[in-house]
Amino acid sequence: MHNDAQSVNGTKTTRQPAASDKSSGQASAGTTVSGVPDLTLEEEARLEDMRAAQDEIKNELQMVLKQFVAPIRYAFAYGSGVYKQAGYGGGSKPMVDLIFAVSHPDHWHALNIAQNRSHYSFMGTLGSNAVSFVQDRMGAGVYYNPFVEINGIMVKYGVVSMETLSSDLLNWDTLYLAGRMHKPTLTLRRDPLMRISKQVNLTHAVRAALLTLPKNFTSEELFQAIASISFAGDFRMKIGGENPQKVQNIVEAQMPLFKSRYRSIIEGLPNLEYIGQDLLQQDMGPAARAAMLRKMPNNFYDQLVRQGRKAGTKLPPGLGAEKVNSERLVSMPEIDSIAQKAIEKIVARPALTQSLKGILTSGVTKSLTYMRAKNEKFRKADGQK
Repeated sequence: MHNDAQSVNGTKTTRQPAASDKSSGQASAGTTVSGVPDLTLEEEARLEDMRAAQDEIKNELQMVLKQFVAPIRYAFAYGSGVYKQAGYGGGSKPMVDLIFAVSHPDHWHALNIAQNRSHYSFMGTLGSNAVSFVQDRMGAGVYYNPFVEINGIMVKYGVVSMETLSSDLLNWDTLYLAGRMHKPTLTLRRDPLMRISKQVNLTHAVRAALLTLPKNFTSEELFQAIASISFAGDFRMKIGGENPQKVQNIVEAQMPLFKSRYRSIIEGLPNLEYIGQDLLQQDMGPAARAAMLRKMPNNFYDQLVRQGRKAGTKLPPGLGAEKVNSERLVSMPEIDSIAQKAIEKIVARPALTQSLKGILTSGVTKSLTYMRAKNEKFRKADGQK
């Protein structure tokens, strides 16, 4: 399989859809759109307001980063503390989620424990070696310190190695951070190599979503399929730990950001085009879909093969079987559900073990406080339906 960043900046060609290609009457026969449609005036206004709010919180969060002595190579903020979600009312500000990517986690934690011992649970008394061991060997390779107030802002910051983060973006090892980065994120400290990895990850997300979608679909359906990737297989969605409407709420409130984030990627994919303001069409030809599948991460491909075999399709082993396997997989009528199951298999175990690790890294008291806060958000959202 191949991880290709070059497809992000490809040239867009336009095909003329036939009348039989219409989906739910939304596409008119003979309708075609050159490139990606511009945002509507309303969306442009919303995007401008969102970016103004981003600039304000970005300045505040960059000041938070400056409070850390330990060096941070790459950092971003994500979640409802940065981006509004539909379905939630006012009230207290949510905790801001931060990710710090560092070169040497052991050294980083040694410096940070010396400066900010109060940020850590009892794990801090065991030293940086123990902390970095738990970070790397359990869950998804992230060590979180939640409920930390810095400069008057309540934050939860996660520490991850640059190597682990980059590998997840390119290879979908766990989809823990890669999946979160499919949705809008606010970059606080840049890294040139990470920029390429991020674009590859977003391209993977579009291609995976296409496997679960029909020939014609709306931009909202595309972005919901993308945003749902990190929640697929997450046990919290099954036990009430997350709002079941969360994906819809995220996309509804952040649609202009999604369109801006994925514009160049959609333009660069030869098998995808707009046929209306908010209607897209993908090439459903087996050759085009098989070629797309072969550009997906190895971990995703391997999971697809396993699920395909469980469904009864004969898929030979070995690297030389990629071409025939990809063609057989995309020809399966149930490829959409098989792709969904493959994503769930990648997400499920790291999501569970990362949550269990939170008891160690956060401590029992903070873990219970975090779960109560999550449940309270769920009840508020449920009450507004």
